[in-house]
Amino acid sequence: RRLEGLAARAAAASAGHFDEVIAAIDKMLATLQQEEDEDLKIKEGCESDRAADTRDAIKASRAMDEHTEAIEVLVEKIAQLTKEIEAKEAQIVEIEAQLKEAAEDRKKENEEYVVAKKDDEDAAALIQEASKTLEEFYTANGLNLLQRKQAAPFESTAGEAPPPPPPTWEGAYGGKTDEQSGVTAILGLIREDILKDIAKAEAEETAAVALYEKTKTALETEKADLEKSISVMTQTKADAEQDVEDNKGSRATKSGELEVVMKKIKDAEPGCAFFQINYAVRATNRQAEIDGLTKAKAILSGGEFAAPEDPNRELKPGDALLHARAWRPSAASPSDRA
Repeated sequence: RRLEGLAARAAAASAGHFDEVIAAIDKMLATLQQEEDEDLKIKEGCESDRAADTRDAIKASRAMDEHTEAIEVLVEKIAQLTKEIEAKEAQIVEIEAQLKEAAEDRKKENEEYVVAKKDDEDAAALIQEASKTLEEFYTANGLNLLQRKQAAPFESTAGEAPPPPPPTWEGAYGGKTDEQSGVTAILGLIREDILKDIAKAEAEETAAVALYEKTKTALETEKADLEKSISVMTQTKADAEQDVEDNKGSRATKSGELEVVMKKIKDAEPGCAFFQINYAVRATNRQAEIDGLTKAKAILSGGEFAAPEDPNRELKPGDALLHARAWRPSAASPSDRA
């Protein structure tokens, strides 16, 4: 189309007057050069943008993968913390059961001790009262409460006559003082045994209380340590859960960025693909057109072409090799050239 316009202008121009045509050729050559520059700029821009967008897509995708891996690690950590917390809570339940059982056993033992102590104290008091009553009875009746000293048992010696038999009784009848003295002694022994039992029970009760308090303190300390550990682990779990949400949010952000980049690549693909595919063809065709215009300009300017080695060879871009030929103005008058 450009060459048709050029031919029309050449036909309208008088011989030797091609300034307007040559100016038109120069304008077309400048336009073709501008088109070539624009095509190259578009092609290089597409390549640069595609490379940058591809890098951005890779970075966003890699960041998403990193967030996904972080979430998986955190989820596993949360599961482990949950398991440990549940185990410690079960330990606390068991300790509380042990504390309850120990308190109930201690209460039962103390109640049994109180009852047994009262029974022993009542028995000791009763025995003491009985002994006192006996003493008062024998004192009131002038009876001897002391046992007489018994004679040593007879031991025979060879060659000696046995001693005379002991008297049947001495003095007036004094009642069963020996029996009374024996009963009083027995009652005293029984009371002493009861008092010993009371003292022993008191010592055992004191030891039992001390053992209970020691056990209770140990269990309560263990429980407090478990509760403190649970508190720390619960906070750690909460932090991990928050980190999961943060990573999910960041991953969603990167997913949005990746979606924007991929859309940009997709939207640019038709135009960029056209230039990437057709750039070489357009450049070749444009160069051929430039060569044609250059030849035309050279002819109009008085130049000539070198004869090709093969006259039948098809002209190709770059064949516009001209031999400069001096252009001589025609003999026509200035008025004719006008």
